[in-house]
Amino acid sequence: MTATAIDKTRSIALITAIAFAIFIGGAFMLHFVPAQAKDKIADGLMADFLVTFPAAYYFIIVRRLKTRPRSMVLVISLCCLAGYVLLPQHQRDYILQVRKLTSVIELLFIIYCITKFNKIRAAYKSEELLFADPIYNLRTAMAAVLGDSVPVKVLASEMAMLRYGLLCWKKEKSCINNSITFSTHKESGYIAIWCIILVAVTVEMIAVHLALQKWSHVAANILTLLTLYSIIFLIADLSAILKRKVLVNGDKLILRTGLRWRATTNTGNISTIKKITFDNHATDTCYKGGAIKSNCNLLITFKQPVMVEKLYGSGKEFDSILMGIDDADGFMATIAHLNAW
Repeated sequence: MTATAIDKTRSIALITAIAFAIFIGGAFMLHFVPAQAKDKIADGLMADFLVTFPAAYYFIIVRRLKTRPRSMVLVISLCCLAGYVLLPQHQRDYILQVRKLTSVIELLFIIYCITKFNKIRAAYKSEELLFADPIYNLRTAMAAVLGDSVPVKVLASEMAMLRYGLLCWKKEKSCINNSITFSTHKESGYIAIWCIILVAVTVEMIAVHLALQKWSHVAANILTLLTLYSIIFLIADLSAILKRKVLVNGDKLILRTGLRWRATTNTGNISTIKKITFDNHATDTCYKGGAIKSNCNLLITFKQPVMVEKLYGSGKEFDSILMGIDDADGFMATIAHLNAW
């Protein structure tokens, strides 16, 4: 890990720790302090949400990591949401006033995006001519027009996630005609594990909602909405894994696991393909890309590093990819035939 990567990790860890300290510490103090001191504590917490944390985010993330200042709008909006959930009614009125200001900025950004729609569409069509992958083409097009920033990537990724989550019944259009496809979910038993996770999340949502209602109806409703959004994310993940398979078309190879990641290369760039056991330990230069991280059956090594693009976050190059392909023998035979091994 480079010094830049270490500094980024430390900065993110620090700002996350500050966020948890303010929110959890504030909730603890408001719950246990005497009634006569609660108003002063609430005023201090409001200042932390609206001033202290945004300032800390600016100096720790924006200034140190040289990210775009526009992310401050999202941070302030999240701080307003946290403050509205945690603080008493008197302080919520002030929170709403600040939220109105950030809403104006967000509305202006949405209007700006709408005015750029034709340019985004043209960039999307241009990307589609190279490779018809709607998810990553949308992100690339939006980044080209609106700027290659984290908020833009997150917005494009969320749109992709909602597409697969809310329209999960729609069939996936074949992005390459006459291509050979390989599924990635059967060997790992992902569907069974997914069902267990879905049931657990649903039961937990109901239990926590009923428990939180005794403390705050607003907090209970917000947590329920966030959990429902997480369920949509789970549905999108399963839908994409079932539809977005590994593709081999001529000498072009597209490795991917649903929405999570994608790597595009030529079959001639493959050095070796080995069957591995489930207890194989990957190195730092190997990307673990199975539907279930601990359940992979193929180690694909490349002559030249390939770029692994993730749905959230920037891409990174890897020398090898560890993943699960259901028809491992068929995949190996196809690559061997194309490379004349």
